[in-house]
Amino acid sequence: MFKFLSKNAMRDVLAFLFRHWAREKAVVTGTALSMAMATVADLLLPVFSGRLVDAVASHNTARAQAFHLALQAIVMMAVLGAILMIGRHLAMLGIIRLTLRLMSRFASDAFWRVQRFSTDWQANNFAGSIVRRVTRGMWAVDLMDDTLLLALLPALLVLAGSSLLLGLRWPSMGLIVAAGAAVYVAISVALSLGYVAPAARLSNAQDTKVGGAMADAITCNAVVKSFGAESREDSRLARVLDKWQRRTFRTWTFGTRSGTLQLIVLLVLRTAVTSYAAVLWWRGQASPGDVTFVLTSYFIVHGYCAISGSMSPTCSGA
Repeated sequence: MFKFLSKNAMRDVLAFLFRHWAREKAVVTGTALSMAMATVADLLLPVFSGRLVDAVASHNTARAQAFHLALQAIVMMAVLGAILMIGRHLAMLGIIRLTLRLMSRFASDAFWRVQRFSTDWQANNFAGSIVRRVTRGMWAVDLMDDTLLLALLPALLVLAGSSLLLGLRWPSMGLIVAAGAAVYVAISVALSLGYVAPAARLSNAQDTKVGGAMADAITCNAVVKSFGAESREDSRLARVLDKWQRRTFRTWTFGTRSGTLQLIVLLVLRTAVTSYAAVLWWRGQASPGDVTFVLTSYFIVHGYCAISGSMSPTCSGA
């Protein structure tokens, strides 16, 4: 249905973005490391929340010793929380600097190229549409940077780290989480690139036409009035808007279906993880703190996956 669209559009966009990232290596590296530091701190919080529950629920340990263990867990959780806050703050400062530099560069480069196109090209292309394309490209990089550095990177770290931490305690649990994560990532990528992105490119192109049609009609309003062509311009814009509405409805519907399917995968993974944690507890292989560790780890995984899943379909069609 979308065969006229480039199959390598996303690859080309990423290659273009990474070339510009290479010119900002220090900022990109600092942002990625700050986000990784925050993610690792978030990933370790379940370990100490489990220790806190074990200390509180312990009946075989002296009360003073249990309190000391609980206090240690609380202190570690506070330290990890501080690292998480600092890392996210530094990452946000980095992404602001990176995105603004790229947006300014893209706008100036696009303007430089458009200014130097031939007179025939300028005469046969409407200014409103061109301006809309330039501004869409500027703001697309904002979403791309946020998705790649603030959503996908930490989500991958959480998926890999959770599988490792759980696998060190119970290898079978690590395998369940790793398998579920692999299925989730595969489905998310397939839906984003093969299902949502083609429809999003069509609706985005039509959105550009809407902005261009309105800008061009308003710019040339004196000519329109001289020919008494207001009704004709109204009808022309109505046709453009009708096509935009149909394409955007399809894109948003596809995105909703994609998000629902991703949530179904996460629901199945949550059911499997919590059920297996209960089985381990019933067999005497897991303490209340261990169960808390498993549940908290899953909630973190779910949160990061939900954030990355909600951003990537929009990003892939930008």
